[in-house]
Amino acid sequence: MFYFKILSKKLCSFLFLFTFFVGIRSEHSLEHPFLIDTIEISQTELAKRKPIKSDWTFIVYLAADNDLDYFAYHNIKAMSKVGSNENISIVVQLDRYGAHQYTKRLYVTKEVVYQVNVDDSSSQQKLNFGSPQTLIDCCQWAITQYPAHHYALVLWNHGTGILDSIPTKTTNASELFTFNPANHMLELDRSINFLDFLEHKNTDLISRGVCFSDTYGSYLTNQKLDYALKTVCEKILHKKFDIIAFDACLMAMVEVAHLISPYTDYMAASEEVELGTGYPYNLILAPFATQTLTPYEFAQQIVIGYAQGYEHVTKDFTQSAIDLSRIEALEKNITKVSSTLIEMIHHELDFSVKRSIKASRAKRACTCFAEPTYIDLHHFYSNLFEAIDFMHLTDSHAYLKNHVKDLLQEGIKLITKAVIANQTGANLQKAKGLAIYFPLRSIDGSYLQTTFAKNTSWVNLLKLVL
Repeated sequence: MFYFKILSKKLCSFLFLFTFFVGIRSEHSLEHPFLIDTIEISQTELAKRKPIKSDWTFIVYLAADNDLDYFAYHNIKAMSKVGSNENISIVVQLDRYGAHQYTKRLYVTKEVVYQVNVDDSSSQQKLNFGSPQTLIDCCQWAITQYPAHHYALVLWNHGTGILDSIPTKTTNASELFTFNPANHMLELDRSINFLDFLEHKNTDLISRGVCFSDTYGSYLTNQKLDYALKTVCEKILHKKFDIIAFDACLMAMVEVAHLISPYTDYMAASEEVELGTGYPYNLILAPFATQTLTPYEFAQQIVIGYAQGYEHVTKDFTQSAIDLSRIEALEKNITKVSSTLIEMIHHELDFSVKRSIKASRAKRACTCFAEPTYIDLHHFYSNLFEAIDFMHLTDSHAYLKNHVKDLLQEGIKLITKAVIANQTGANLQKAKGLAIYFPLRSIDGSYLQTTFAKNTSWVNLLKLVL
């Protein structure tokens, strides 16, 4: 997520924006211009005031112990514009920046936020949001105290997609965006690689994932997230979440979908980086003021609300909703495409297959993102389909060209079916909702440990091509 300022859905002036950037980039002030009153109340007393059971429980795991702390209360205030009712219970577990900022559990109503953990030990300690047990405990509290027919979990923080190897300290990459006074839009500088930028800003590297805690130097790796979600679904929820959404950068990837598909029916996330304010929660939650939604409709609404919040701010945004029941079929297709291309490489003439694959994923030809090793899968498949005629094989294996064409067409249809909603800015119109990892040089070591890499032939293709 990245820094920006919205006023009446447009940026009012370059000077105002510049002041906003400079004023907050390195500041972790306890005062917030969006601060709202928080009323301390016991869980028992609150139970007398809230609906016994809502149709939805919307759980926000708000990990703001980092340079996104400034936006935590802005987002909570946006949630309070809708607030909890018989349609939805909005609950937040909040971790703010600083060793002495103790964990808050919040119940968000219209214009009023209640802190409900005042009578338990969590209110007098700072929980480690990079620990899977903290996420498990958060979900147990929310599910037990706010029972519902449907559950959505939002993981709020920085994100780096499927790769775990990033710097020890979180860094807000607002410098990747520049303000264009001619059109009052924020523009993404694609000459800078996102992970290279983070490495340049920080020299000591350890494994990272999502939900960073600067105080503890901790994080949720892919393995920790898998453990936490598995525990919640098997021992607490006793079913899948309806939706898991990532209010974080670069998470709309096939590999991430594979990771969480055992634990949720739908995923919402962005292929591209997100700006600092993250989700426009008032727009995303707006329908619940008067009605409830099905899981399918709510997943779509996250995408619709996100686009409404950003379409007048930047041309470099993405958000998509994925039906994870269709991911397994897509993964099988990726394995078939990979295996066929590997066989074609073994029987190619003049390196034509390798060259065509590299040309199909090249930055100038294929949609990639602030982290250029993440490319849009649909666009890559489409480019490969067009490049088949440039692949030359020995006569006995020429039939493989038609075979891979059929597989690519099948894959494009599977992506279209899996992505139930997709919105992009004008600069990313060929981003169709799901990215995949395709490095330019070498394969990151953390990628080899992912279950996607272990369960598909994709990484074997990467090794051969690179």
